[in-house]
Amino acid sequence: MLIKKMLRDMKHNKTQFISIFLMAFLGVFIYAGVGGEWYGLQQTSNKYYQDTNLADVWIYGNNFSEEEVEAVSKVDGVSQVQRRLSLEAVAVLDNSPSVTLHFIEKNNISKTYRVTGEDFSAQKDGIWLDDQFAGARHLKTGDTVTVTAFGVKLEKKILGTVLSPEYVYSTGGNDIVPNHANYGFAYLPVSAFPKQMKMVYTELLITTGKTPDALLEDRINSALNGHYSVYLDRDNFGSCSMFYNEIQQHKAMGSVFPVVFLAIALLTILTTMTRMVNNQRTQIGTLKALGFQKRTILLHYISYGFWLSLAGAVTGAIMGPLTLPRLFYGTMQITYTLPEWKPSMSPLFFTMALVTVLLCTLTTYWACRSNLRDTPSQTLRPKAPKAMKQGAYENTAFWAGLGFNAQWNLRDILRSKLRSIMAVVGVLGCTALLVCAFGLQDTLSDVVHWQYSDLYRFSTKLSLSEGISEGTAASVLKETGGQALMEGSVEVKANGIKKSGEIMVTDRVSLIKYTDAGRKFMELPSDRISISYKMSELLGVKAGDRVSWHIYGQEKWVTGEIGAVYRSPVSQGITLTRELLEKSGFAFTPTAVITGRNAGTLPEGVESKWSKSDLTESYETMAKAMNIMVYILITGAVLLAVVVLYNLGVLSFTERLRELATLKVIGFQSKKIRYLLLTQNIWLTVTGIVPGIFLGKWLILLMLSFMGDSFDMMCIITGFNIITSTIITFVLSVLVSFMFSGKIKRIDMVSSLKGVE
Repeated sequence: MLIKKMLRDMKHNKTQFISIFLMAFLGVFIYAGVGGEWYGLQQTSNKYYQDTNLADVWIYGNNFSEEEVEAVSKVDGVSQVQRRLSLEAVAVLDNSPSVTLHFIEKNNISKTYRVTGEDFSAQKDGIWLDDQFAGARHLKTGDTVTVTAFGVKLEKKILGTVLSPEYVYSTGGNDIVPNHANYGFAYLPVSAFPKQMKMVYTELLITTGKTPDALLEDRINSALNGHYSVYLDRDNFGSCSMFYNEIQQHKAMGSVFPVVFLAIALLTILTTMTRMVNNQRTQIGTLKALGFQKRTILLHYISYGFWLSLAGAVTGAIMGPLTLPRLFYGTMQITYTLPEWKPSMSPLFFTMALVTVLLCTLTTYWACRSNLRDTPSQTLRPKAPKAMKQGAYENTAFWAGLGFNAQWNLRDILRSKLRSIMAVVGVLGCTALLVCAFGLQDTLSDVVHWQYSDLYRFSTKLSLSEGISEGTAASVLKETGGQALMEGSVEVKANGIKKSGEIMVTDRVSLIKYTDAGRKFMELPSDRISISYKMSELLGVKAGDRVSWHIYGQEKWVTGEIGAVYRSPVSQGITLTRELLEKSGFAFTPTAVITGRNAGTLPEGVESKWSKSDLTESYETMAKAMNIMVYILITGAVLLAVVVLYNLGVLSFTERLRELATLKVIGFQSKKIRYLLLTQNIWLTVTGIVPGIFLGKWLILLMLSFMGDSFDMMCIITGFNIITSTIITFVLSVLVSFMFSGKIKRIDMVSSLKGVE
């Protein structure tokens, strides 16, 4: 009988109960869906790293001998050591794409993952090419590819296409998002190294069997007698750190948003069940009079929240991992390379579902318990109306100056605090999600304008050949009317912290501008180094402090004073002039030429050219990948607003039915009553929009905090963003209000004002 009653009640109050189901569903759906996506990435990458025995430590130097390899292998904490030679080459293909060649003695650490063709073999003469690069360049196993390095051509047959755990995320020098047509990698046996070039091993790959301890670098430094230039563990290795930050970003998103939907579900249950129990006092009294125990009646009403939240939570926990990850993976495959993409189920998903059901059930209990304490005779009587006290503010001149509309709505808001708070929270959540969605788009658009309009004033960037002669470089500068740059990788340390970044050395360059932390243009000093804002934050330094730095491939460290802190959205590191570089004991070797002209035929000594449209293409790719997150946020915002506001509208209309009927009896027209309700709705909407804008900004900052050390994007919230988000929220709120216009016209004044018999 009670089950039939529950089903009948749900049918009569379907809007409120559908809202409870939807909020429970959406909370767990987003948590499990986004969780299934990032947890799947985590599980897949961990297995990938384990199967390929990814290195725990990378050490870069000039030439590692067998004796040094032996010495490092004996260091406490080191399990395996493998050396290799890595060098940058250019493929003889259209637009001269860059290819990193790895010559290896054995394939034991950071092993290649075969996609097509043969497994890697040190005894075979051939090349194992990056599968993504091969696909972008329409190359396959059995084809022949030619690459050049230091003026030497190397022509090899492709024996297989592979993936590498070191290249989950990889970009060429001018890309921010991987462009596999412009950059790739390849593995070759040591025997394939050109005889006319000197063989030097530039890298040591080390596995430790566990997370490297803080003193491992000191022990390796002692074993090598300081004969190395760079030490990187997985936390600082570019591919691993970038992918880890991506997972953390999605993890944060999947943890924050469900809280909003769960909070709305709890508030919906509280208001719905409180109203239902109050309206069913006569039925409860009848059940008590018939002999039903208080526990049985309490469990009956608790079951409303239990079954609805259970259905929503279980459905969300199952559907989330099956649907949302597929939306993310399509765009993420543009940026990251894994052997497989599949979501995974975590025990945390069902824990979240259990917590949702438990909280919803407890909220239902809280809403019902006070109404079940009365005796049957007391319950059969109508509940005494809540005593309303006249507030001190009602005796003020300000209150007297308010019209009936304002006084009536203020009294109603103060009397129904929970319902009002719920409306504000719903509007706040809707506005925050919209501001966050549009703000992410604005932020990415700002990066393109900031980097390629404000900072970069050149039209074309020319990449110079490795080892280009001074005379050839001068010829390129003269022919293009360009300016020379020296770019590379650098390590910077201060306050016991060491970070990798980019170094740019300029030679009387005017086509690159700089901005300070507030985005105002500034000039950099010529006699001291300048450091990017993000790098200074990571190292905890400022202008006037001293830092040590060294260029990758050079063992010499240089200590210098920071002359200025500039801000750039990408390429974090240090900048200095040619004069200061040479004064520090390094030779200026230009790697690129920038020019205000649109270069045609490539001059001698130039490997490739990049126009502004080529350089901004990476950001456009990133923007496309970000759009899927934007669409999800907008959909969630609209659902949140419609479900919450409509549900509250039903509750508000039901609770105030007697008052609305009274207004109609004393002569208020339906149009006037509708305006009365709309006024309160607008007040609550405005109250929710203002803090929603600030919450949206916080969400954007949260997303940007997981972008990694290479990015320094500024949170951009334009006036158009705020206006658009406000208008959408207002429109949704007003539309939901007008849904009740028909209900006001159909109020039965006799039955509404009739007393309980």
